[in-house]
Amino acid sequence: MSQIILVTGATDGIGRVCAHSFAKSQNELILVGRNPEKLSALVYSLQVHGVKVHSYVCDLSLAKETFALTEKIRNNHPKIDVLLNNAGAYFDKRTVTNEGLESTFALNHLNYFIMALGLLPSLKNASQARIINVASRAHEGVTLDFKDIFGESNYSGWKQYQRSKLMNIYFTYELAERLNQTKITVNCLHPGFVKTKFGQNNEGLAKVLITFAQNIFAISEEKGAETSIYLATEPSISNVSGKYFVKKKAKNSSPVSYDKTIRRNLWTYTEDLLKHKFSFRFPGN
Repeated sequence: MSQIILVTGATDGIGRVCAHSFAKSQNELILVGRNPEKLSALVYSLQVHGVKVHSYVCDLSLAKETFALTEKIRNNHPKIDVLLNNAGAYFDKRTVTNEGLESTFALNHLNYFIMALGLLPSLKNASQARIINVASRAHEGVTLDFKDIFGESNYSGWKQYQRSKLMNIYFTYELAERLNQTKITVNCLHPGFVKTKFGQNNEGLAKVLITFAQNIFAISEEKGAETSIYLATEPSISNVSGKYFVKKKAKNSSPVSYDKTIRRNLWTYTEDLLKHKFSFRFPGN
């Protein structure tokens, strides 16, 4: 049965592969990307499948822009079956958005939070909706420090990326629990080390090392997209929620990722930040 599937970060890598796979199955698509030219090219390439494709240009590292996007999509699409939160990046050097937020935190964590909560009304209108958050095995080996969540002291691009992926898992588990009385499931996944344009936004040694590692160790974009596609479409897991998947199998995430106190503290911290800094009020709150 055809579904309405929203994919963020749709113009490159895993997102682009997922979009083509979903289109081949005759699903209606809502695609979000930052680059308007790439987005237009993707929409054009999907027309061969004869499906409905809606596209939205948005810089998901900007909270205000992302929040406005959810309002627009909610108005245009009162029902969404699948939200695939796929957009993310690695920043070797510490950068700050023009809203004053550290870029890794803003794009990799806040973006997922705003998209999911902002689109809940449309997801609740589906008969059995799914939220899928692309996390990473990189979350292993780190913890969160709420006193330095923006990495202002002793910044490490890799550590900050690791923590953002841990935040994705905390967010998944907490949202799954909060939605356990609804028809919406929430799961996350590790796609594998994939040969994409991941990390190519950096310069110097970081870019060289990432490119070298991808050429030697990385799997294809098609292989990396398999678990995302599985979580979006597999009928047998329609009632599975609050899980972390690797290679299409539910696996244990790191021990610290199951700490309910930390995950609830992260939720409260994020909610308060969006409320006090941006005056956001999500539907139903």
